[in-house]
Amino acid sequence: MKKSFFYISLFLSLILGYHIIKILIVDLERLTDYGFGYLTGKVILLMILLTVIFFTRKSIFSTRS
Repeated sequence: MKKSFFYISLFLSLILGYHIIKILIVDLERLTDYGFGYLTGKVILLMILLTVIFFTRKSIFSTRS
């Protein structure tokens, strides 16, 4: 169960990180107040996913296959 949480959150955080970087590089000067709220929401979601990765990584790397 922890492996699935780890890999799903890793995949989603990579996609989300790509979208955040794309917004910062391409659309930063065109953002409105709503756009900054959208960007802030994505950053908060990325931090939550990184926290899930941090707490589930111990079970992934400590098990021997």
